[in-house]
Amino acid sequence: MTPTRELALQIKNHFLDLGSKFGLKVLCLVGGQHVEDQYRAIKSIRHHIIVGTPGRIVHHIENCRELILGRIRYFVLDEADQMLGGNFDTQLETILSKLPTKRKTYLFSATMSGNLDKVQTACLRMPVRLETAKKYTTVDNLDHAFVFLPDQKRDIYVSKLLADLGGSISSESRTIVFVATARESVRLGEMLRYLTRKDRVVVLNGLMRQEKRGVALQNFKSGEANIMVATDLASRGLDIPEVQLVINYDVPTHPSSWSESAKAYVHRVGRTARAGRPGRAITLVTPYSATRLKIIESALGSRIPQLPWIDPSKTDPQLLHTIDQATTHAKTVLRNSDRRQKQLEERRSKKRRRGSGDAEEHDEPPSGDSDDAF
Repeated sequence: MTPTRELALQIKNHFLDLGSKFGLKVLCLVGGQHVEDQYRAIKSIRHHIIVGTPGRIVHHIENCRELILGRIRYFVLDEADQMLGGNFDTQLETILSKLPTKRKTYLFSATMSGNLDKVQTACLRMPVRLETAKKYTTVDNLDHAFVFLPDQKRDIYVSKLLADLGGSISSESRTIVFVATARESVRLGEMLRYLTRKDRVVVLNGLMRQEKRGVALQNFKSGEANIMVATDLASRGLDIPEVQLVINYDVPTHPSSWSESAKAYVHRVGRTARAGRPGRAITLVTPYSATRLKIIESALGSRIPQLPWIDPSKTDPQLLHTIDQATTHAKTVLRNSDRRQKQLEERRSKKRRRGSGDAEEHDEPPSGDSDDAF
C-alpha cells in the first residue's frame, strides 16, 4: 500500500517489468479509475500481488465479496511514516482486520516517525529495524542551498533561474518546482508557460483528475516537458530520471509538527541526486519562513549554505515587465477556472435537487493536497 496513486501505479509497473516473464499477475486498486473495471479485474483473475491506496482498497473490501485478503502472506507499507501519520488510521484498521495474523509486515520509508503506538497499530511482533542512515539526511552528491529574498520577488527569481538554466542544461535534464498548494501550482505553472514554451511545463497536484495527472507525469518522465510545478504529491517515492534541479518555492511546512517539515524537505530534495547522479536543490526563504528553515537545519544537523540574492529586475527592467505580464495572465487563467468550477458546482447542485444523478466528487479536499486514495 502507498499513500498516493502515482506511486502505486509506478510500483505496479515495476512488478510487471520484473515478473511478466514468470506470468506474474498484479492488481492495482487506486482512485481516479473506474470502479467497475476494477470489480471485473478482481473477479476474473487470481492475482499474486495487490498494489493500491487505502481508500480504494477499503471501498472494494466493503463492496466486493470477491476481494479476499485472508491468504495474504506479505503486507508492505511504502512511505510508512505518512501511512502511519494519522490520515489513514480508519482505513488501515479496516484493512488490517481482514488480513491473517500470521503474515510478514514490512514498513519502508526514507524518514521514519518515532511514534511507536502507530507501529503497534500495524500489528508488528518482534520487529527488526534496519537503518541505512540517520533520521533526517540528504545524500552526499546533493548540492543544496537557500536564497533569502522578499516574498514578492520569488516569481522573478524562479523565472530568471530557469531562464539561465535553459541555455546551459541538456534537453534531457528536468526541474521540479515544489509549491505548498494546488492553487499555487496552477498559478505558477501558468506563469512559467507564458514565459516559455507551453508544452515544456506541466503541473501536478491532487485536485487534478487522475487521467491528467498521469499524462503530466508521463510527459515529464519522457522529457516532452522539462519543468514540473508540483505539490508534495510528487515528493515521495516517484522515480524520475535526470532531475537536475529541485526548487522549493517555499520552505516546506506541515501543520502537525516542525519535524514533519524537515521530513518534507528531505523527500522534496530527494527527487534529485538519485542513483549516484549529482543534483541541486534551492529553497526560497522569505522573512515569513526563516524560522522553518532553522528547524530543518536543526533536524539535518548541519547548516544549509546561503546563496546571494541579487534582484535581476534592477539590471534587467524588461524582465520585470515580462513577468508582470505573465503574472497577469496566470491570474486571468485562475479566475476563468474558478468561474467554470462555480458553474459546474451549480449544475451539480441542480442535478441533486432534481434527483437525476449523483454529483461527481473531487478526490481531494479543496484546502489541501494529500491523496485520500479513493
